This record gives sequence, structure tokens and C-alpha cells, in this order.
Amino acid sequence: MQSLRAAFRRRTPIFLKPYEFSTNVFGLRCRYYSQVRHNGALTDLEYHRVADDTLDVLNDTFEDLLEEVGKKDYDIQYANGVITLMLGEKGTYVINKQPPAHQIWLSSPVSGPKHYEYSLKSKTWCSTRDEGTLLGILSSEFSKWFSRPIEFKKSEDF
Repeated sequence: MQSLRAAFRRRTPIFLKPYEFSTNVFGLRCRYYSQVRHNGALTDLEYHRVADDTLDVLNDTFEDLLEEVGKKDYDIQYANGVITLMLGEKGTYVINKQPPAHQIWLSSPVSGPKHYEYSLKSKTWCSTRDEGTLLGILSSEFSKWFSRPIEFKKSEDF
């Protein structure tokens, strides 16, 4: 309660919900993000920056890979924080942001659904259920399918 009072004295907006919302002030559209860290986790701004950078790097890697393979039934779509990678008979991958949870979710035709949270310590997206990482599982699955090592690099912005 003390920190809440201090915030009001500073006239700093406090948002108790972990997601973004918009308000309309004097005809301008303002977007606020929480700046409060919970248990050493990312702030909303940091989460969006890191998640967007990760999805951009994955999208670029997938596009390069699909261009190399050249199969007509393979396609990729990336919009609004969601990557949909259609690999014909091999299945469809969906990788998307989950801002309320500060996670990236992966739906894989091989390993099923998985949730990843960003680790500030290791600077990577770590599974919430096991010791795996997002880039590690994607590298493993794609390396098996394409019979050669596929490496997903981290963004330099992380």
C-alpha cells in the first residue's frame, strides 16, 4: 500500500493488470505499459521488445529455410505477434506472443504445445515445464526434418 501512495504522490500511472490498455486523452491515443517488475521478471515494455525481436529473428530464419527448400505447399505468415508456419504433410507450427503471461507459446506438430518465459539470467526463452528452450526445441525438430543442422540465432538486441 505504501508504494501505491508513493506512486500517487509522484503522479505516476500505476497499473495492476499485466497487460496493455489504451486511453484517449485530449484526442490523442496513449498506450501505457506497466513499469513494475514482479519477481525479477520483464516489464511490459521489455517483454514486448524481446518477444518482437525473437519473433522477427524466427520469421527471417523460417523464410530463408523455406526459400532454400522451395516446396510449394510450404508457407509462412507473420502478423500481430503470430507466426504460422505451414509445412504441408509435416504439419503446422504456430508461435505467438502471450502478453498477459509475458510468454511465447509454441504449438508444434512434433512436440505439442509449450509455453516459454524469458530468463533474464540466461537471456533465452525457457520452457515453463521442462529444461528446454524455444530455440533449442525448434533447432532440434527442424534439424531432424531437414536432415542437416538448423540453427536459430538469438537477436543481438536481447
